Amino acid sequence: MLFPDLGLDILRLRNRFGRVVKTFDSNIGQDVEIYKKATAALGHPPKILLSSWSPPATLKASKAEDCKNNPDCTLAKDNGKFVYDKFGEYWRASIAAYRAAGISPDWISIQNEPSFIPPFWEGCKFEPTETEAYPGYDRALAATYKAVRKLPKPPGMLGPEVLGIHHDMLANYVKAMNMDQVVGIAHHLYEKGPDNVWDWLDPGPDSYIDEMKAVPALVRKPLYQTEFGTEDDNGHLGGFETALMIHNALVEEGVVVFLWWDLYWIGDKGLVGIDYRPIRPRDQYFSLRHFARFTDPGWVRVGAASDVSDKVRVSAFASPDDKQLTAIVINSSATDAATVRVDAAGWQDAGSIVYRTVYRPKSSETWKDLGALPAARTVDMPPRSVATVVLKRP
Repeated sequence: MLFPDLGLDILRLRNRFGRVVKTFDSNIGQDVEIYKKATAALGHPPKILLSSWSPPATLKASKAEDCKNNPDCTLAKDNGKFVYDKFGEYWRASIAAYRAAGISPDWISIQNEPSFIPPFWEGCKFEPTETEAYPGYDRALAATYKAVRKLPKPPGMLGPEVLGIHHDMLANYVKAMNMDQVVGIAHHLYEKGPDNVWDWLDPGPDSYIDEMKAVPALVRKPLYQTEFGTEDDNGHLGGFETALMIHNALVEEGVVVFLWWDLYWIGDKGLVGIDYRPIRPRDQYFSLRHFARFTDPGWVRVGAASDVSDKVRVSAFASPDDKQLTAIVINSSATDAATVRVDAAGWQDAGSIVYRTVYRPKSSETWKDLGALPAARTVDMPPRSVATVVLKRP
């Protein structure tokens, strides 16, 4: 359920190397177990992004990995200077330790959400450039880049993994970074307005579009959305909004990766709630599945359009051998049904299968197998529904 059925390609792991205070949380072997099980289920190793929530307490001004809204939850100083070189060495040693344990990261990100000091979990604040109180993300990135270059076949570096893209947050960090040191730009999609309501819920995923369209203008690098979740969803909201958010990130911004925050969790959180027997996939699981199950690394997003783009959204992806085309169709209307005709030039004789989810909080109809496209090549789309249309050539 968690790997091949979902279509998962990448695991984002929290760097747990070198814990001093939270020594109970330093068991890399647990990550190795997940990695091995994912490899066995998929038939190949998943890609790995290793991201740091906090360096070891010995490198923190607070002498603790966890933050508690404390302003000194940041990098330590030696003789009045931030310990950038020691931070870079921590990352070099981390990669070596994970490799020795059996996990070789494809990418690293030096700090999760660097602008933010958490109230009760790990963090380490960095400003875009150094101030008297806080270290510069740019200098930490440079020190880490220099340190990891000493390793054979060093992983690619992503950054800055900021909380969101509104209010120039991403732009402020990106402008200070040396783009030669990263292979891609990473960010999250957590936003709240003055009403203290998450923007994914109100005003909704389309409220991100203007900012998403502005991101590619910042830099000519691949774009990675490396964390999103429907916080405060009461256990049943957010499934449809997740699908629309993924569509907007792929189509409006052009991200090459979209990662969900919590793959599994206790209670009614995560993509899969593991407290239940049998375990229970949530609506958000199927939202990701619609995009991930029938696409793979190396596939290319191709042109796709809707005659009623204010209501019906579409994206499409082609396999490298040009033998499979996967289209994801969304009826974004909350009230009106739509009958969508799939017109894919050159694919008229291809075999097909269609899966559809209709989102109704607490009573959604998930991943219904509609079989092959009918002769009319149409799919019935109730309000707030998503369909994955798979076309395969012999």
